[in-house]
Amino acid sequence: MSVWLAIVLLIAVVNPARRRAELANGTPVIAAGAVLTLGAVALLGWWGNGLIDALDISAPTLRVGVGLVLAVGGLVDLVRPLPGRGEGVAGMGGAVIPVFFPVLFRPELALVAVSVSVDAGLGALTVAAAIGLGLVAVPTAQRWARPLNVVAATALIVLAVDRLIDGVFAL
Repeated sequence: MSVWLAIVLLIAVVNPARRRAELANGTPVIAAGAVLTLGAVALLGWWGNGLIDALDISAPTLRVGVGLVLAVGGLVDLVRPLPGRGEGVAGMGGAVIPVFFPVLFRPELALVAVSVSVDAGLGALTVAAAIGLGLVAVPTAQRWARPLNVVAATALIVLAVDRLIDGVFAL
């Protein structure tokens, strides 16, 4: 996996326009939550090879599993309407709940973090995650949220098929 593919994959998984639409917190709180998420993603990436060894699965099997999860996540993001802004927590505590969890740190992001670190390395994962999560902190005009969500969800489905095919042919 190239660094460019990792960047596109992480942006599609994060889906910045959709995640921003879910959050009522201000930009500094969202940025702090994105930094927390980046730390968790980097930690998972650092532990990636050890994790798949501990689970006794191969990298191609992980790619197939990631592809299946991403395909479902992409379809859900594509067909579900954009959510309304949730309740924000006052102060910087909002960076943990709801920004870090459950909005940004989701199962598909955790799986992609492990997969990208195994395939492309921790450096590529960190750069890609920083770009994808950094885009969440950028305010998006409401009129662009739906089209950007459709683009990200469609890209995620295409990349899910790529991960599936790559995993199957590597078995």
